[in-house]
Amino acid sequence: MKNWRCTVCNYIHEGEQPPEKCPVCGADKSKFVEVSDEEARQIQEAKSKKQLERERKALEKHRNEAGNSQAGPDGYSGSSGVGASKLMDFINKQMVRNHAHPVSVHIPNGVLPVSVLFVLLAIVFSAETMASAAFYNSIVVLLSMPLVIYSGYNAWQRKYGGVLSTIFIVKIIAAATVAVTCLLVVIWHIFDPDMLVEAGTGSRAGFFLLNLVMLAAAVIAGFIGGKLVFKD
Repeated sequence: MKNWRCTVCNYIHEGEQPPEKCPVCGADKSKFVEVSDEEARQIQEAKSKKQLERERKALEKHRNEAGNSQAGPDGYSGSSGVGASKLMDFINKQMVRNHAHPVSVHIPNGVLPVSVLFVLLAIVFSAETMASAAFYNSIVVLLSMPLVIYSGYNAWQRKYGGVLSTIFIVKIIAAATVAVTCLLVVIWHIFDPDMLVEAGTGSRAGFFLLNLVMLAAAVIAGFIGGKLVFKD
């Protein structure tokens, strides 16, 4: 019997062929790679109790897709009253179901390239209007990051069991880099608003480099997110 590892969530499948779809995270069969018995054993032993429990529940849900006939959508039932925790749980489930993270990510991914372009134009032409436009675009990105990070964390926990596989480690680092660098860009601009338009200001190169790091991190996070969403 062969062992197949899901490269997204580390689920181990036993069989001659990988499953068409990962029963734990929903990844396509192309995300599975064959591993030896020893590798499979080591992967299972490295999983935390919390991760194993989530995996067990996901497998049970996969085997019994009918679920609880008394519950509403996503297992939510309002018959016992709506408490704060139940309401939050319902909202979190709906966020995953309606793809809140991929939708919210479009804000920084769409605005950041424009913001960096405005920074470059402000430097080249010493244009105060371009510098202001870059600043306000950075504000939009910064304000969107709490929703992006929370919806991503929620999807990671609920859809992928919170597994710290390589793909998620890189995505988490990239997202954190975007948030931190964006905050630094906004603070820097607040304390030195004229640096982009004053010729000979040495900090302009550093400011532009910081923007490029922010943009590169967003591209990496978006690329990995696309791989997860489209499962190609």
